[in-house]
Amino acid sequence: MTDNNQTSFPKPDFYSINDGNQNEIVIAPDYNIEWFDGLDKKYLWDNFGAYDNRFWEYMYNIFDTLPALAKGKTTSEREFFNNLTRGQKIFYSVLVFNGDTDNGGVHQFFFNRPEFCFAVLETFKELNLETLAKDYETCLNEFMGSTDSYSKKKTIFNDPNNSWEKRFKSFSDGYGDLKTGRNIEEYFYKDEFKKQFYKTVVDYIDNHLEQFVKK
Repeated sequence: MTDNNQTSFPKPDFYSINDGNQNEIVIAPDYNIEWFDGLDKKYLWDNFGAYDNRFWEYMYNIFDTLPALAKGKTTSEREFFNNLTRGQKIFYSVLVFNGDTDNGGVHQFFFNRPEFCFAVLETFKELNLETLAKDYETCLNEFMGSTDSYSKKKTIFNDPNNSWEKRFKSFSDGYGDLKTGRNIEEYFYKDEFKKQFYKTVVDYIDNHLEQFVKK
C-alpha cells in the first residue's frame, strides 16, 4: 500500500516476442493480391510521405483488423498477443512504441505500455536496427532503475480521487527519470530516420508475409 490509502500499481506482465505461438497463423486477414499490387504502384520510397506510406497501410489493413478477427477467440490482451505469430508480435511492438513515442516521447511509451518494454528491445534487435536498439537498451536500463518512482507516479496517475492537475504532474515529472530518452528523440522524428525505420518494418513484413496473411 502507498500513502493516502492508494492501492499500489500492479507490476506489468512483461511481454516477449518469444512467448506463445511463433509460426502458426491463428488470427490474420486473407491475402488479397490486388490490394498488394495496388500498394506497389501507389507507394514508392523515393516519394516518402511520413503519414502516407506503405507502413501505415499495413497497420490499417494487416494489424488493425486483428482485434475484430480475434473476437470470441481471445479473452485478454495477453492471450491475443500470445496467439499472434512472431512477425505479428514484432509489428505490434513496433506500433506500440511508435504510437506513444510519436505522441509524447519515449517516456510516454514506458509510462503507458511498460509491459512491452522487453518485447520492443527484442524487436529492434530482430529488425537489425542497431543504433535504435543500442539507444533503447540504455533507456530500458534507466527505466528499470527507476521502477519504484514509476510505480508511485503510476499509482497517483490512476487514482480518480486525485485532481487532473495532480495526476498529470505525476506523469510529466517522469520525464526527469528518463533522460536518456532524448538520445532517441533527437533523430526519431526526422523524416530521414522515419523513412528507413518504416521501410525496415515493411521489408520485414514483405519477407515474412506468410506470418501476416492467410493464403
